[in-house]
Amino acid sequence: MAKQTNGGRRGSRAGRRAANRSGADSGRGGRKRASVRSRPATAAALPAAGSYVVQPPHRCLRAYAVDPSLSQRLETLNVAEVVFKVPWEKLEKGPRGEYLEVIDFDPANRCFYEPVDLDDPQLLAQNGLPPSEGTPQFHQQMVYAVASLTIKNFERALGRKVIWSPGPPPPGASEKDDSHFVQRLRIYPHALREANAYYSPTKKALLFGYFPASTDEPGEHLPGGMTFTCLSHDVVAHETTHALLDSLHRRFINPTNPDVLAFHEAFADVVALLQHFTLPEVLRHQITHTRGDIRNHESLLGELAGEFGRAVGMRGALRSAIGRWDETEKKWVPHPRDPREYQTVFEPHLRGAILVAAVFDAFLSIYEARVAGVLRLATGGSGVLPPGAIHPDLVEQLAAAASKTAGHVLSMCVRALDYCPPVDITFGEFLRALITADYDLVRDDDLSYRVAFVEAFRRRGIYPRDLRTLAVETLRWSPPENDEHRASPVLLSSLSNLREWADRHAHAASRQEVFALEREMRTKVHEWLQAHFRDHERGLDDAEFLGLDTTLPFEVHALRVANRVSPDGDLLRQIVLEVLQEQEELVNEGDPDGPTTKVEGGCTLIANLRGLTIDYCIRKDVGSRSRLARQRQHLRETAGGALHATYFGEVSRNEPVARLHRGGI
Repeated sequence: MAKQTNGGRRGSRAGRRAANRSGADSGRGGRKRASVRSRPATAAALPAAGSYVVQPPHRCLRAYAVDPSLSQRLETLNVAEVVFKVPWEKLEKGPRGEYLEVIDFDPANRCFYEPVDLDDPQLLAQNGLPPSEGTPQFHQQMVYAVASLTIKNFERALGRKVIWSPGPPPPGASEKDDSHFVQRLRIYPHALREANAYYSPTKKALLFGYFPASTDEPGEHLPGGMTFTCLSHDVVAHETTHALLDSLHRRFINPTNPDVLAFHEAFADVVALLQHFTLPEVLRHQITHTRGDIRNHESLLGELAGEFGRAVGMRGALRSAIGRWDETEKKWVPHPRDPREYQTVFEPHLRGAILVAAVFDAFLSIYEARVAGVLRLATGGSGVLPPGAIHPDLVEQLAAAASKTAGHVLSMCVRALDYCPPVDITFGEFLRALITADYDLVRDDDLSYRVAFVEAFRRRGIYPRDLRTLAVETLRWSPPENDEHRASPVLLSSLSNLREWADRHAHAASRQEVFALEREMRTKVHEWLQAHFRDHERGLDDAEFLGLDTTLPFEVHALRVANRVSPDGDLLRQIVLEVLQEQEELVNEGDPDGPTTKVEGGCTLIANLRGLTIDYCIRKDVGSRSRLARQRQHLRETAGGALHATYFGEVSRNEPVARLHRGGI
C-alpha cells in the first residue's frame, strides 16, 4: 500500500476513530470532535429557568500576528492582526487567571497602568481590545493571550497540567526546600527601560522591556520610536517557554557543559517558531509569498523577533532558522549546513541556533514529504511549479500540511522533555529523547518523522556520545531488558503504590492539590528507597540500576504523571521519576586549595502504569570520571564557571536568564 502524502501517520481505522473521539492532540491523529454526545433532554434533566449557563470552550482575543511592524507595511497589512483562541477561564482585572497574573508597573515612569478587564461584556463582545502600540491595556491583553497559548501547547503534549517551579525557600530554610507553591506566573509588560526581556526564576515572573529604536538604520521603523518587546509574539512565547522549561527541569540552567544554556535558548526559540504555524492568516500569506518553498526563501515563518532585530540596528530579524542577510551580497541567503559549527561555536545564542536549525530542518523535510504528492497533482506530475502566483486551493493544501506538521513537531519536542536526563543535558541526548518519546507514542512512523530528525541533526554534526550507529533503533534509550543493569522484582513491585497514587493524582481538584500530592509521594519514595538500599539484599543492585552512589545523599527531585493519547487512540499512562545526587569536586585536579564545583548526577526513570513496568532508566552517573573531565574543561574555558558574568558583568547571580539575555533576547 502506498504511503500517505498529506494525512496523519497511519493507524488502524478503528484506532483513528478512537483518536478523533479522544479530543487529544498529543499524536498525529485526525480532527478533534466533541467529547460529549448530544441527546434529548428530559424534563428532569432540565435546569431551572435562568440558571443554565454553558461555559465557552475558548476566549477570543485580538492580537498582533507577529509584531506591530506588519501593520506598517502595505504588503502585510491584511495579516498584521489575528484573533487568538485561548482556553476559557474566569478572569479578574489584570488579567489574572489560573496560571497567569499580569501586573503592569512601569518602574521607569513610577506608575501602575490601569489593568484591563477582559470579562467586561463590551470587550467580550468585540474579542478584546483592538491592537494598539499606545494602549497599555492592549499590551496586557497581548502577553496574556500568547502566554496562554504557549501553556496550552505544553499541556497538550505533556498530558498533564503545568505546575510552575517552586518559589524561593522561606527565610532560614534549606536552599533545597521546595514547599512554596506558585499559583501564577507574573507578567510585567513594562518592567524594563532597555532592549531586553527575561524570565526571573526567583520572582517567578516574565519581565519585558521597551526602548527607543535605532536611528542609524531606520529601515521600516520610526527612528527613535518606542519599541515594546511585550508586543512581539516571538519574545512573549520565548520567555514563557523559559518559565515552562524551568518548571520541568530546574537544573537545566546550571552551565555544566556548552550545550546546557544553549539548549534553554534553543528550545524557547523552537517553540516560538513553530507557533507561527498556528496563525492561519500569516501562514497562507507566507505560503503564497514563498510559493510553498519555505526552505529557500526569506519568510516570516522562519524568523524570530523581526521588529526587535531591526529596532536595535540589525538588518533583519533577531534570529533566523533558515537564513541571514549577507552584507557582501546585499541580499538574504539560506544558511548553509555546516557540521563544523557545533565543534567551534560556544556562545549560547549562536550554539543554540544550531539546534534550532536542526529542528526546523527536520520540520521542513517532513513538510516537503507531505506536500510532494499535492505538488505532483498540481503540476501534472513534474512537481515543479510554473512561474507566477500559485492557485488559492493549492495554498490552502500547503498551509494545512505545514500547520499539521508544525503541530506534530512541536508536540514531539515538548514530549521529549520527559525523556531527558535530569541534569547536564546535551543536544545529542535531546535527540535520543525525541526519538524515544515519539517511538513510545507513535510506533508506526509512516511519514518517517524520526528519520528526518536523525538526518537533520547529523547534517549539523550533532551526535550522541558512545553510540556506534545513528540508526533510529540505536538512538532509542535502551529498555532495561537490553541494559547491563536490571531492576529487582522488589523495585518493580513498588510501582503498584505509584499506580494507586496516580489515581489520586487524576482526581485532584486543583493544581495546588497536585503539587501537594507530588511532594507527599516524593517523600514516601525517598524513604522507601533509603530503607531498600540499606536493608534489602537487592538494594545495592537497584541503586546501581538507578545510577546512584549509596555513600552520597540523594533527592527525589520530581515525580510526575503523564496521560498521552496515541493516533490509534491508545492511552499511554506513565510515571516520570527524577532522582538527583551531587558532590563537590576540584576544578583543577591536584590543586586541593583551588576552587571547587558541584557535579550533579542521577537518573530519569520512566515507568508504564498499565503494565507496572520500567520502560527506561536514563542515567547521569555522579561519579563518571569522563563527565567530570568534560565539566572541568568547560569550567576552565569559561573562567571558573562564571559564563554569564563574562558577558554581562555584575548582575545578580539569582537571575541567570537576565544575564544570558543582556544584549540579545
